[in-house]
Amino acid sequence: DQVCLVAATDKDVVDFINSTPSSKKLIRSVSVRCSNISDNALEGLIRKMPSISKLELSNCNEITGSGLWACLNPKILVLSITDCIHIADDTIGAIAQLLPGLHELNLQAYHVTDNGLALFDSKLNCSLRILRLKSCWEITNHGVVNIIHSLPNITVLNLSGCSKITDDGIEIIAENMKKLKSLDVSWCSRITDVSLEYVACDLGVLEELILDR
Repeated sequence: DQVCLVAATDKDVVDFINSTPSSKKLIRSVSVRCSNISDNALEGLIRKMPSISKLELSNCNEITGSGLWACLNPKILVLSITDCIHIADDTIGAIAQLLPGLHELNLQAYHVTDNGLALFDSKLNCSLRILRLKSCWEITNHGVVNIIHSLPNITVLNLSGCSKITDDGIEIIAENMKKLKSLDVSWCSRITDVSLEYVACDLGVLEELILDR
């Protein structure tokens, strides 16, 4: 019930779609890695898989936010996008509008900013519990405020490598995200021991804190 395409081209996608078409209805997990496929190819691939619940895109540098607007299936519960250079704030808008049941979002995108995080819809608060924003370098404390505004019920938050976040951002998290069980702020160079006090005082159900540098 899963498929992984590596170093694929548009032709490879077409060939895959055309092979044993009936089996595509059973596929629930799709991974596309290190591939040079277009938005149109991704759209064609996803549309042939009505049961998809998990999508991973890694190192797919032809994929854009427009492509995701065109292809995201509302049945997707887990979405991972890493090292896709054209992914930016408009991607958050697509996710917020098209994936109302999303449970887990893993996003490593160097061009996502605080403005993008403001596009999260509070409707996602009913479903989204795991949010990983690894190495989203442009995110600041204002982005943290935007997350809390729409998604206060997150239980797993990863801000590893978000180097513009400071102790003030951690204070905001500790005061407002009381359901957090896991917090990763490794490689956030502006965070000091002061943040440990905020975490210790306010995050009573926290089970995991990652601070590696």
